Amino acid sequence: MKTKRNEVHKPLLQRLGEGMLKAQQEIDELAVQLSLGKADARDKFEEIKRGFKSRLADLKQVLKTALNQPIPVDLKMKIQELELQLKVGKAKSKQSFDLQRQALIAATLALEEDIRKALQDDDVSDNFKDEVEKFLLKLEILRLKFDIKKFEIKDAFRAQMKKVSKSIGKIAEKANQVAHPAKGHETFRREITAAYKSLKGAVKHL
Repeated sequence: MKTKRNEVHKPLLQRLGEGMLKAQQEIDELAVQLSLGKADARDKFEEIKRGFKSRLADLKQVLKTALNQPIPVDLKMKIQELELQLKVGKAKSKQSFDLQRQALIAATLALEEDIRKALQDDDVSDNFKDEVEKFLLKLEILRLKFDIKKFEIKDAFRAQMKKVSKSIGKIAEKANQVAHPAKGHETFRREITAAYKSLKGAVKHL
């Protein structure tokens, strides 16, 4: 039975660890591109919205399986509201960006909360939670770019990102070594949450 549980849970922990590494890399890359002027904030905003829209489409598919029934009306409405916000046109000013960002954050967090309540499936809820964390971090970097027009990658940001990278590396390594995933999942989830907080701290140094 233990072996079977490991086979079921270990891929989830591995995916979460790998997803955390990818999130750190994407956040770092976005900050560097914007600081060097290699990307326009408005264009990046559209690109990020398209990427999250794709994740949302994936979520709808896995939800049907996870719930083993049609998606409840209330939950479907939350998904549709987020889809609607993701379809809003290109932000042509700081004001329009701020309005879109605030609406996206509200709709995203409302959906995440409903999914957490509706599902006992750690796989689905955990994966979506991490997509949400990454999405919100990218929105915060874009907010900084819209606010100050031009920002530089400071030494404090680089130093914090190095610390985060080491921490995430340990998390990913641990994901491959969890002997009791049912118990290890809770600890692992806490470590990932702490890593995202560290990423947020790094972003504040931009």
